[in-house]
This record gives sequence, structure tokens and C-alpha cells, in this order.
Amino acid sequence: MAIYQSSYLNYNAIVRDLPKAIERKAAEPVVARDIARFTEAAGTIQSVDDLFKDDRTYTFAVKAYGMDELAYARALMRRIISEGTGTDSYASKMSDSRYLELAGAFQVTDGGVAPPVLHASSLSVTQRYRDNLDNIDKRITDNVDSRVLDYRIEMEGIDNFDTLLKSDTALTFALEAFGLDQQIFQLDAVRKVVTNEVAARAAGASGAYISGLEDIGITDAEGRYNFGRFFDAFVASTGEEGLESVIVNYRMAAPGLGEKLKERADADVDAFYEGLDEIKTADDLTKNVQVLSIGLRAFDLENLIGKETAIVAALKGDTRALSFSNAKERENFESFKAVFAFESDGTPTVAPLVRDVEKTVQAYIRQTLELDIGNEDNNVRLALNFQRRAADIKSPYDILADEALAAVIRTAYGIPAETATADVDAQARLITSQLDIEDFQDPAKVEKLIRRFLLLADVEAGANSPLLSLFQETGAVDIGELLLQSK
Repeated sequence: MAIYQSSYLNYNAIVRDLPKAIERKAAEPVVARDIARFTEAAGTIQSVDDLFKDDRTYTFAVKAYGMDELAYARALMRRIISEGTGTDSYASKMSDSRYLELAGAFQVTDGGVAPPVLHASSLSVTQRYRDNLDNIDKRITDNVDSRVLDYRIEMEGIDNFDTLLKSDTALTFALEAFGLDQQIFQLDAVRKVVTNEVAARAAGASGAYISGLEDIGITDAEGRYNFGRFFDAFVASTGEEGLESVIVNYRMAAPGLGEKLKERADADVDAFYEGLDEIKTADDLTKNVQVLSIGLRAFDLENLIGKETAIVAALKGDTRALSFSNAKERENFESFKAVFAFESDGTPTVAPLVRDVEKTVQAYIRQTLELDIGNEDNNVRLALNFQRRAADIKSPYDILADEALAAVIRTAYGIPAETATADVDAQARLITSQLDIEDFQDPAKVEKLIRRFLLLADVEAGANSPLLSLFQETGAVDIGELLLQSK
């Protein structure tokens, strides 16, 4: 980049193609080497202790979020990183937003270690699930004939009640046929209720299932009625008439299953988050299949619901536990497995401590670019820093908490540097009298302010720029007097 005497011209030369400038900086041998090392190391660091034992990785991360001047304050940085970004965290109480940015770059549990991959990815799973609900609805409707065919094939190999009751496919299909799609998450509990009712009827009684329905989440009259219909059809489904009754009811119920999922989305997502705390091993997924089902549906694998035992085996590494109908389904399961990640012994795979490696790398490149530019022209560094961070300014105190931001505002509005020693509240009132904080959410207004700053900075420096004539007719304001009046 050519270096001009004017900061305004230097800034224009850079921002004209900032992505290219960032790309060139990333390609520099030293920077590229630092990035490669950080990327490799970040994948292996799973605790705060690990981070602080690796000086180069720690320094890289701190520099990426503009805190390199505080890298020596390791006790402070450890606290910032360990406490995260919660409302009671140390970072959240700091007026300088860089502390929150640094804390947010890591994912840390109370024990100072990274969370399981499943917990760390929970938000992306639920977002993907919500985004997928329309597709799920369409697939349920489009795949009715396919589901019916699968059910018929399954039932061809079943000729007695014991075999019928053991079939996840037959039981799940029948439950959905009678509007009991929530109960497909509790197949073993349903089997117990069905078994008790069969025994009661054999002994000359009936209706015994009513006493066990609360255990499977059925508490209303409609649910009890539907379960009664399900029971009669399911028990009879080894015969032709019972089989056809189940199929007819499934065809009628299927178009509404997707809509029911949409209506229950908030409740199902809440149940997913509540259930996560109960997942200590892969086997726990068989006891809390609400968590598992959200994940399966998020990754277009709802056809695997009801195969919890086989899924858990596959998550532990058994490549023969599941068979897939096509390459896309296998690919979806690999994506699912990357999130529902467990070791071969069933313990959860721990996520890396660094939340988003690529985000930190990009922040590092930008910071390095700004630092290097600052060695040639500090005003341009201040301008680039302001451009990057303006959207995070929510109050005048955010400006006053950061000298780099404050320097831009003081110069742009002719506020003397000496006012920095005045009462903080008075400084804040002065800033709000000069500008609208909401303007920082508008990139065009931010850019206008930056160019004003650079032109006035050139004036102060006596730089030779023809653009300075734009300000020659601007009247001077006694900012120091305004500050005194605002107290």
C-alpha cells in the first residue's frame, strides 16, 4: 500500500478493497504460520488450564480480541475466560466490550473445562430443528405410502403378540396412527402398559391401562380415548382386519403430524434443553429420547426414531448397528454423529475450549492488519478499529471506556483531549449533545463520522490534502465551555 501524508487518503486506499488487504495479510509467512499453529492447537485445548499452559495459543487469542496489551495480566485474563459471558460474569461488568468479546470466544463449564460437544452444539441443533419443520411436514405427507409399505413388510414377519410387542417399527407406526406421536419416545413404557392391559383382559377385567397412562404422559380424556383405540387395533394387527385398521388410521393421521410438531415446537425445544442435563452417557439417550428425536429430525433422520438402541450403538462406533437406505441418509447420520458425539465407552466427547476457531483467526488477521497499519499511520488504525467496533457502542460510556474509540470522537467533534480528566458523567452528556448513539448502528453514518475524523486529524497534523478545504468554512465551537455547562 502506498503511504500518503494524508490519513484520509491512506484510509481510502485500504478500505477501497479491505477484503484483499486482509487476504494479503493472512498470506504473509509469519501470520500464516501463526494461524496454522493456532488452528491445530485449538482443536486439542479442552480446559482453561490447557490454554494458559500454551503461551503461543493464549497470546494469539488475546491479541485476536485486541487485548494484547493486557496479555501479561494472566490472572485477570483467566478470570475473564473462566467466568464466560453470563450476567454475573466479570466480563459483563466491565465497560470495555473487548472483555466480553474475549470471554465469548471460549466455552467453559464451571469446572474450567469445555462442555461436551452435544451441549456446545445445542443451539445449532434446535435452530436447525425449527428451520426443518416445514420440510419434515412435507416429508411426512409425501412418504405416507413408503411408511405404509415399510409397516406391511415388518408385519409380514410377525405372527404372534410377543413378536409384535418387540417391534419398534410396528409399535411406533400404530401409535402415530392414533395420534399418540408423543408416546413414540417411551416405547418401553408403552409396552408395559399394553402388557398389563392384556394380562388384565385375560383375567376377565378390562380398562387396566387407564391407571398407567399418566406414566406415558396421557392425562386427558382425548388421550385415554385414543389409547383405547390404539390398543384394540394394535393387539388385533396380527390379523388382516386389525392391520388394515391401523393403516387406514395412519393415512388419516399423517397429514396432521407435521402441524402438531410445529404447534409443539417451543415445548419440544424446552424439553430438549431440560433433557440435556440428564445425558451423562450415550446410553442415557435411550431414556430421554425427546433429546434424541429433536436431533434426528434436525438432521432429516426422523425415520430412525424408534431405533434408539441401534443409534446408541452406532454413536459408540459400531458401524454395523444401522443400515442406511442411501448415501444421503448416511451423510446425514455422520453430521448428526458429529454433534451427538460420544467415545466408544459412551462418555461424551468434550468440545474444544475455543468456541469458533475461524472467527478467532479472522479477528487475529484484522487486528494484525490494524496494528501494522498503525505503525505507519495511527489515525488509520484508529479509524479501522472504530469501523469494526462502532456497532457495539450502546452508550456514551462505551466510548469513554475505550481510549481508541474516545480519540476518534474527540477529534471528530473538536473535543479537547484535556476534557478526559473531567467528570465522566459530564463527558457522557457532552458526547450525547454532539451525536446520536443510535447512528452507530448505521454503517453509512459511521463511515461519514470516520471520514470527518480523518479530515480533522489531517488538519491537526498539518497534512497536505486538497480535501481539507471542505472544512475551512466550518465555525469553531468552544467545546471546553460546553463541558463546563453540562455539569
